[in-house]
Amino acid sequence: MKKISLCLLVVLFLSTVIYAEEWISFSGKGEASPEYEIFKSNSSSVEFELEIPGMNSKVVDNYSRVYIPEHTKMDSTGFPEVPVVS
Repeated sequence: MKKISLCLLVVLFLSTVIYAEEWISFSGKGEASPEYEIFKSNSSSVEFELEIPGMNSKVVDNYSRVYIPEHTKMDSTGFPEVPVVS
């Protein structure tokens, strides 16, 4: 029983180290989702301000994969995975 518990702890530790993410801050704030404020909206236009405080980065196969919390990414075949805020 002790060996199984020890093995599970080692696996959990290694999985957190391997899948670790790094927060890259743009505004000096902590990890947060993008925020937006709509100033004006009518049938022909929308004025708004968008603040993206940062993004997460994770190394995958010699590349850094970036994404923005709670948002999707463009992942069409043959194109880079680019974070999308919509």
